[in-house]
Amino acid sequence: MAAVPRAKARLSEALAQGQALKVDQLKRLFGEDGIEILYEHVKPNEAGEIPADQLLEWLYGDGQGARMLPHLEVPGGATPRGGGDSPGGKSARTEKDIEKFGMLMEMSKTDEALAEYRAMAKDLAEEFQDKVANPTAEAFIEQLCVEKILQGALFVGHVKTDLDSIAGAIGGACLWQGTATRAEMDLNGEIMYALKWAGLEPPPFFDDHPGAAKPDAAGKLLPVCLVDHNEDKQMVPSLRDAPDRKKRIIGLIDHHALAESMASEKPLFMDVRPWGSMSSIVTHAFIRGNRMIPKAIARILLAAILSDTLNLQSVTTTNADRFLVTVLCILGECDDPDELARKMFRAKTEWIVGLGAYEMTRGDQKDFTANGWKVGIAVLEVTDTEPVLKVADELLMELRILKVEKGQLKNGQHDRRKELDFAYLFVVDVTQQLSYLLVAGGRELALAKSAFPEKPLREAKPGLKAPGNTIRAEETLMEVGGLVSRKAQFVPAFFAALNGGFSCHKEPNSTISEELAGIKEEDEVHAAIDALQKESFHDSVQVVRDYTRFREALDAS
Repeated sequence: MAAVPRAKARLSEALAQGQALKVDQLKRLFGEDGIEILYEHVKPNEAGEIPADQLLEWLYGDGQGARMLPHLEVPGGATPRGGGDSPGGKSARTEKDIEKFGMLMEMSKTDEALAEYRAMAKDLAEEFQDKVANPTAEAFIEQLCVEKILQGALFVGHVKTDLDSIAGAIGGACLWQGTATRAEMDLNGEIMYALKWAGLEPPPFFDDHPGAAKPDAAGKLLPVCLVDHNEDKQMVPSLRDAPDRKKRIIGLIDHHALAESMASEKPLFMDVRPWGSMSSIVTHAFIRGNRMIPKAIARILLAAILSDTLNLQSVTTTNADRFLVTVLCILGECDDPDELARKMFRAKTEWIVGLGAYEMTRGDQKDFTANGWKVGIAVLEVTDTEPVLKVADELLMELRILKVEKGQLKNGQHDRRKELDFAYLFVVDVTQQLSYLLVAGGRELALAKSAFPEKPLREAKPGLKAPGNTIRAEETLMEVGGLVSRKAQFVPAFFAALNGGFSCHKEPNSTISEELAGIKEEDEVHAAIDALQKESFHDSVQVVRDYTRFREALDAS
């Protein structure tokens, strides 16, 4: 087989480069019990990974690890080799071992999912046709009792629009006979690439659709189903600010935790699951109702799951996502989901870098509160971090501006209590599954050290000027390592630190007295922000550079 020499080459490469097998790969080889034995004898890194050379040496070298796992399926067979058959009584590495290790290290998460679930998914896809024509009793009940609840609704995702929110709206509208809309006019490069690949047009902007922000020709406002979000601050503004919002929202399909602000006047349809993608929930609803998924819809849902789970590599990925990706590959006629993911991520990277520092710090940015502290976390998922870090100085400056901007009120006044205490940008390399954290000031540095202890720090960009008196240039970039999920890893780490007695050289902005809240702390900062608001984001960096006193104000803060 051609795969065997390729596997040998892959293993040789892994050994030469000191690469490691990940936890899920080790589990597939040895099972849960075997990993415990393995970890007792071979020390893993902090991510639970073990270098390929150390693992092979333990199994077949002096460690003779294969002898310790007689009840498990070790590479090359369940019965350990060795004893009198090999010199010194050691187990010998065989061609089959090389093949299995090499293939394992070569397989991506999507390859593993396809290998594990392809047969089952193929059977399901074949049965799908029959069930669509002759629904099962359970599917008939689903169609009668559930699907009609959302018929005619507008499906809309969140602001800071991503592919999952667009695909979820499109898929939901197709299944429940409603209308898909989008929460923002502009869509990122990944979304546009996926829509083109699927053969679909972008859904209309929510406010432009009759019956959404304004009554339709019949004088009515249409009911709404939220997808991929439930926090009011993530809602499309015209819906969030509508006085009848709680009456109009009749459905919610999401994979995030429920926000305290989520409330309704009447019972509503809800499908909230702890899966890696909201589009996985929509896909499951199609299957549960014996509803055929058109090829274009299958493709956009597939692309969204790959996007939200970082090609099934994110810690938020579940078996549901893996299985449904396999099903959608069949229904969407996608032979190489890895290549699809690579092209989507590349399109997103190119689009992001072209936006400039202003949008790079605000395009996918969310705020969180813990123990009186306010934390802003922006995330950039790219396939190449180099072009992002080339403008690290501009990004750090924008993060410092962003903190103050949050205190701007709609009436033109300013409230320092609403400013962020911390503003961060995580640059996630989706190819290497590594993250880098840009640290914009002393407060950010203190919290980052508490949340991610012992992570190495370095200069974000050669020759960078320190962004303040409380931080050095060589402390502006933290190598976070294999943590890549805001929801599952970044936010919990910050919350654990903030709720665990964190303190630094400044108190939370929320504790500022009402008398002082409206007094501008740094006039130069606010002057720069006022100027920025009058310019397009493409010009924002140049505007700030013209403010020498603004730089001085930042240095003093």
